[in-house]
Amino acid sequence: MNKEMYGRKKHLLILLSLGVCILLILAACAACCVCARFGELPGESEQRRFSLLPNYSSRGFVNREPAGRPSIKTASSAGFFRFLFTSPNAPDFELPRVPLNRNSFSAEPGVFEVFWLGHSSLIFELASVRFMTDPVFGNAAPLPGIVRRYCEPPLPRTELPELDFILISHDHYDHLEYATIRALRNAGIHFITPLGVGARLRGWGIAPERIHELNWGESTQFAGLKVTALCARHFSGRSTSDRNRTLWAAFLIEGGGKRIFFGADGGYGAHFREIGDQHGPIDLVCLEIDAWNERWPNNHLFPDEVIRAFLDLKGRTLLPIHWGVFDLAMHPWDESIRKVMEHAQKAGIRIMTPKMGEKTLPESSGTGIWWKRKK
Repeated sequence: MNKEMYGRKKHLLILLSLGVCILLILAACAACCVCARFGELPGESEQRRFSLLPNYSSRGFVNREPAGRPSIKTASSAGFFRFLFTSPNAPDFELPRVPLNRNSFSAEPGVFEVFWLGHSSLIFELASVRFMTDPVFGNAAPLPGIVRRYCEPPLPRTELPELDFILISHDHYDHLEYATIRALRNAGIHFITPLGVGARLRGWGIAPERIHELNWGESTQFAGLKVTALCARHFSGRSTSDRNRTLWAAFLIEGGGKRIFFGADGGYGAHFREIGDQHGPIDLVCLEIDAWNERWPNNHLFPDEVIRAFLDLKGRTLLPIHWGVFDLAMHPWDESIRKVMEHAQKAGIRIMTPKMGEKTLPESSGTGIWWKRKK
């Protein structure tokens, strides 16, 4: 081998080594990024305390009625890899939104108003108190691009108005966003969460004194409102090894003579009737309507079950949530709202369907059908 060929080979080996090093560094950075977004779990002392609770077993928190794991025996799909590509079920037009910034909100919160930002992110104003639920402004997965957004949120994260507190229903990525929590770590906002979720927040920089954790049936008084964590039929986890290590919950918020039910995620069960019997009538019922599938029948509400749950809760006005933003379902993006609307009309139920970002008055706002593409 002459010197020229040896030099070329050495040069190629150096380039190859550099390429491998760069790939390893990128992989390590991605791993660190993902691990940070997983968040921390409750410590041993918390787990010992949880082990004494009736809704906790040796493997974690449990449902009153089993929810079961997703099955692969039904429903044709490409499995996990389906989320890596644009779905044929996604909208083929730009979804209408009402742009918001912090100046869109009055200095003094209203008596009974709501802004749906898409999916399960809502800003409520009740009895001059402003609070938010499940704030997710970006991605619904540990890495960008895995779960697609149909549209940008109507309100940028940097334009959030002053909030008295934030409710977190559970730790799934489409309900608990690392970037948002990190952005709010110095804002002084308080968080009300189910048991165990506080560990995630503390690990991301939220001061312990700003976190209030509740088990099902427990309440706290905050900013003049009563907040009660309620039973839900779902599951939790942010990785393959932490399933049900933290609790999931719905919430009842009471103040100014009004009641709001925030259902977040969860399948149908006897708990809805129990909640309605104990707390109904409920002025505004926010129920998830999307991502139902026979593969996970007890983790999300089917369209007809949305109506059953609403009636069980003794609701007065229905606000469908958990739809319109993320490409999570195996059905067309607007199938859920179309079916729920049909069922609601047959049952004579009052339903609100605001555009994302639209200010809504639960007792007087009308119903729009904005998801139909204008020709």
